[in-house]
Amino acid sequence: MSILKSLFGKKPITSTAIATEIEKARAEHDAVLAKRGAALAGLGLMDDAAHQKAEAEYEVHRRAADRAAARLADLEKAHAEALATEAWAEKQAEAERFRQRVENARNDVEIQAVVLLREYDATAAKLGDIIARLGDIDTEASAVNEAGRCAPGFEPVRSIDAAHRQHPGRQASERREMQQCWVFANGDVLPVRTNADGNVIKEEPRWVHHEQRFDTPRLEQREIVVSRTKARPGHYEAGLAGIVLPPGFARGAAHWPRKS
Repeated sequence: MSILKSLFGKKPITSTAIATEIEKARAEHDAVLAKRGAALAGLGLMDDAAHQKAEAEYEVHRRAADRAAARLADLEKAHAEALATEAWAEKQAEAERFRQRVENARNDVEIQAVVLLREYDATAAKLGDIIARLGDIDTEASAVNEAGRCAPGFEPVRSIDAAHRQHPGRQASERREMQQCWVFANGDVLPVRTNADGNVIKEEPRWVHHEQRFDTPRLEQREIVVSRTKARPGHYEAGLAGIVLPPGFARGAAHWPRKS
């Protein structure tokens, strides 16, 4: 019976499991060597009977050490073989995964891509119709505006972009409120701050160097800016007429722009 069969029986034999047994065998071997070395300790003080007994014990531990060393050697050999087997199996599995990946990629290109390109052609054709119709609507709106320029009370028709695709701009603005403030002699105005209890936090006087004095602020009601809004220019969404919708398949007709 092989050492692996005796250790694992029907359990899966892996390099990790063998490595665990190697550690056990190495510990057992080290322990037996220590006992073998201790068997003849104090030899110079022994009489003949004690010496014979110590040698018998030494032989017991020597044989145990030999068995442990042989078991360790067998396990280390089996571990190396298991590592090689597992590496080969992983290499084979990796090759199979790649083969399957290649097959899937080829299937996607040859079959799935055809389905998707047909769907694209159908969708792009509809989009081309929509863009063309939108262009016709804008063209008619422009013609109406041109014809009605001189008509009394005529209100121009908005373009599609102006009616539906424009982001309005925003002018800069600010909001002001009357608030209690600390006012310094130089004109600086600071809104009053309060602590957690709602009590006014007094601003410290400022040293005015050129006048060699402290400027103590006074409380006043002042109109101050409490918020500002930055200006934002308006803009249109990107023009639909500039979209390019090529054919899905070679030698097909472009969906947009269309040839006259």
